[in-house]
Amino acid sequence: MNRQSFTALIKRYLAGQSTPEENQFLEKYDELFNDPSLSRLPSPINEELGKELFSRIHTRIQGDHPNKMIRLHRRRNFLRVASVVMVISAGWVAYLSRATLLDSISPIEYTQLRVKPGQIASLTLADGTQVTLNAGSTLRYPNRFTGTIRQVQLEGEGLFKVVKKPDQPFQVQTSKLNVKVLGTEFNVRSYPQEAEQQISVTRGKVQVNDLQKSINQGVLLRARQKVTYSLSTGALQKGAVEGSDETDWVNGVLNFKNRPFREVAAALERRFAIEIKLDHRLENCTIYVKIGNEPADSTLKALTNLLGAELHKSGNLYAITGPGCHSD
Repeated sequence: MNRQSFTALIKRYLAGQSTPEENQFLEKYDELFNDPSLSRLPSPINEELGKELFSRIHTRIQGDHPNKMIRLHRRRNFLRVASVVMVISAGWVAYLSRATLLDSISPIEYTQLRVKPGQIASLTLADGTQVTLNAGSTLRYPNRFTGTIRQVQLEGEGLFKVVKKPDQPFQVQTSKLNVKVLGTEFNVRSYPQEAEQQISVTRGKVQVNDLQKSINQGVLLRARQKVTYSLSTGALQKGAVEGSDETDWVNGVLNFKNRPFREVAAALERRFAIEIKLDHRLENCTIYVKIGNEPADSTLKALTNLLGAELHKSGNLYAITGPGCHSD
């Protein structure tokens, strides 16, 4: 009997749909618990698994049959079997793991959290890792982490404070990069409208790799370091983090150092939940500015004055026109 067949049998038994022959097969496993040699087998995981599975199935049975418990005693016995069958023979060890049994009863579910423009969202993942997401960002994450890694996918910008688990590294994937950590605090910026993706480390260390290249071509970052990935060239450029520029957005502050106006405009659209129509002659004008918690009107007026441009507002739409970047 292979893994799929045995898992299907478990489901049928728990649903009360197994045949007498199948019941007899499973009950023979229950009899194995009378073998005193089992007590010598090292299986600290088994009791935990049995309790967790029993709790889940007990709740399910109560929900389906609120007025009576059906075959509860036999189900409890079988849970005992399912929880330790992995140690009965080497053949079962290969696939009857804790994750396999849990997944067959309660499959892993993924959530895709989208942060609307004008908002910042915070959440705590199943392992205790804390994440703060910037406006216009999307994070895909599981309801629990299994296997050898903890992995999430990010589009946009997020600040991660990762719970340390050396035997289960944490990974953040963007469209181009993989960020691997054990326990640290770092910022990932990967908006699809921008020409670059950036990872900066506040504390700890991370390994950053291009998903299309060998792991040996990655970059190791320590505290106060960052790496910038160019989407056009595929190059990873390592640098130093100055102050708190990369994470000030958590407190409502945006820092732009020699960034094209088109990127600044896109960031302001996300920040204020507005629409900006930018004159193409202004798109590549470089901006060096720090924006605090001022409202959209005053922020855009200051920027347009800086460029000698004109600002026109119609409802939630801001049109910025001008002859181009100012010259000396």
